[in-house]
Amino acid sequence: MAISKVDRMTKNNRLFSKNMFQSPPEKPRRTRRYVEEAFRQIQQKKNIRDIVIINERGHPVKSTMEHEDAVKFVGYFQEIRGRLERGMEKIDPTDELLMIRVRTKFHEVLLSPDSKITYIVVQNAEK
Repeated sequence: MAISKVDRMTKNNRLFSKNMFQSPPEKPRRTRRYVEEAFRQIQQKKNIRDIVIINERGHPVKSTMEHEDAVKFVGYFQEIRGRLERGMEKIDPTDELLMIRVRTKFHEVLLSPDSKITYIVVQNAEK
């Protein structure tokens, strides 16, 4: 039995309104120890050039860069992240961004949000 387009739209509207009024799940608290441990683990990897850890407001909380450079760098990648998230929402509103990977001839930038913080890592591209 085929589901009509109207039935699918009705079902999607019910799911949307059900999810719309639920409060978002509570995020675990980001602690200084959590940030320090994440930073240390990333720093131990080879070919890492720069690390920036961002809080939920988009502010760098720990970085290998000078503060002004980190703020500018975060701004550029948060803009890309926002555009990608809005584009992905058009494709599938239930999907979630896990990682952005940008590779150039010499470097690779990884942006990965988790439940507490967002990491931006610049590494030398392996040949």
